[in-house]
Amino acid sequence: MAPRVRILCIGILALAAGAGLFAGIDWETAPAANPVEVGKVAWGRDFDAGQAASRASGKPMLVLFQEVPGCKGCQRFGREVMSDPRIVKAIQENFTAVLICNNHPGKDEEVLKRFGEPAWNYQVVRFLTADGRDLIPREDQVWTVPALAARMVKALDVARQPAPAELRAAQTASPRSSAAPP
Repeated sequence: MAPRVRILCIGILALAAGAGLFAGIDWETAPAANPVEVGKVAWGRDFDAGQAASRASGKPMLVLFQEVPGCKGCQRFGREVMSDPRIVKAIQENFTAVLICNNHPGKDEEVLKRFGEPAWNYQVVRFLTADGRDLIPREDQVWTVPALAARMVKALDVARQPAPAELRAAQTASPRSSAAPP
């Protein structure tokens, strides 16, 4: 492909992604195609299907409310926290992971309203039972690997599920950065 055509195609794809035209991408089966804001987790994109999967597996739900596309802080959270191998592994093995984009209309917006989450907010991770009740109280500004690991361990403890030793160790690891919004 000629360089000018390649640049034009990349530009069109970037504009389409920014406009939310890829909102229907199946991130669950294509984590390599994940937007930077959501890291390397294989996310489910349908809350009701997530509840059914949680019921069937007995695993609690981990629901990420996140801007996609998002600000630099949201991108940093995806790159540093939701891409940390310990976090990704623990989510995939111990939770039913569901992503709700807090800046998308339709089903995402309905779930935001159901849980009283604000649109266009910084990321919030909630831990839920299969029937949609909070396992542990909602908390925002959880932007580091140790802070998220601690909440994951607490949620697994409340759900009476074993927390992996590697996740427990990540609670006390020194954070690489704040992952807080700029």
